Amino acid sequence: MPKTTEHCDEKIEEILCEDRISSLPDDLLVTILLSVPLKDAAATMILSKRWRFMWTMLPILVYKESDVESKNSVWDFLDKSLELHKAPLLGMYMQLGPQCPLDADVGKWVATALDRGLALLIFELRWSADPTSLPMTLYSCKSLKILRLSHKVLVDLPSSIWLPSLQILELNCVVYKNEDSLKRFLSSCPVLESMTVTREKDDNVKIFTVKAPYLLDLSYGNYMSDDDEEDTGRCLVIDTPALTYLDIADYSGNSWSIENTPCLEEVYFNVDRSLLGFDKFLRSFSKVLFLELILTDKMIVCFSTIEFSRLTKCKLFPNNSNWMDSLVSFLHNTPKLKYLIIDYKTNHQPPIASMWWSQSISDPECLSSSLEKFELIDYGGREEERELVEYILTTSICLKTATISLSTLKLEDEDITMKELKAIPRVSITSHLFFKTSHK
Repeated sequence: MPKTTEHCDEKIEEILCEDRISSLPDDLLVTILLSVPLKDAAATMILSKRWRFMWTMLPILVYKESDVESKNSVWDFLDKSLELHKAPLLGMYMQLGPQCPLDADVGKWVATALDRGLALLIFELRWSADPTSLPMTLYSCKSLKILRLSHKVLVDLPSSIWLPSLQILELNCVVYKNEDSLKRFLSSCPVLESMTVTREKDDNVKIFTVKAPYLLDLSYGNYMSDDDEEDTGRCLVIDTPALTYLDIADYSGNSWSIENTPCLEEVYFNVDRSLLGFDKFLRSFSKVLFLELILTDKMIVCFSTIEFSRLTKCKLFPNNSNWMDSLVSFLHNTPKLKYLIIDYKTNHQPPIASMWWSQSISDPECLSSSLEKFELIDYGGREEERELVEYILTTSICLKTATISLSTLKLEDEDITMKELKAIPRVSITSHLFFKTSHK
């Protein structure tokens, strides 16, 4: 076939393909455009009259500094595209990095989006300037349901604030105008259900109060070490009567207070330092159904005095060498436990050999009446770990499955270890022993 004829056939095929795509319904074309970066979606306006305004029908606009090659074109593109886009907006994701000019009017872009009936706003600002305030209309947007503010944002509230539809709120390393900013913010969100907070050390708030009557989920992260004397007195206060899910990671050493959480069911607890009122704080989790925590010396002491009467699933991360001594005491206080997970990933200290399991006067109630699943992650083959597996297998009458992860063992040690553990007698005749390995 002549080369010109072949080239002509290829062109005809391209035209036919374009025509087939162009003949698709508008809704389907918009879905296709949503799968590509916004600058590429806008570039389709030159294809034909049919495509000229198709990108302006997108319900969600995503601006990322990394998506545009030229530094100057980022802001030109943002300005022009927001001006041309006339359709109602369901959501906008704006990620502005270090290249953002210090004189950029970022508030204007947010205000323009809010005027379109926005339901979702994700705004992340990482420029080199000080934190900036966002338009006052943000705090009175009736349509807004999901809001995420990150980094160089100053939460500066107007005198009148009301967010009647906001259900999900994320505040990531923002700065607050003053001590009352967060309290006023939350009090203006009558249907708020989920909240995620990551704090900076200097965020202008000492008493961080989360008070929301209908909040169901709360994730709180404070990873800054609080070593300065001038920062003493900082604390977290939680007053959330509908809360069912709580995830706390706090290395600051701040004090905490949980005042009203009668519905709490699921807790993830990661604390690296001791704090005031720790015993009382841990007791507020005594009625939960699921508990995940890193075992520290302070927690181990508390475990012997707290009964977790409703706990059915627990995941423990040993973080010292004496944790096995208190495991039986903890199990004595979990009469309804069904699923126990021990994860060695964070523990780099070998347990002290103390024959901890043989010193107990009686076996915990959960081993004879409720424990059905046991999982040990990162089994290293140490004698103390084998004793733990043996204790569970020989005392858990209701056990259905025991799963041992051997991911840290060498290939040549896996078969030997599996044979040793399989040889341990199991009191439950219906139980099954499974192994997970990192080798095929």
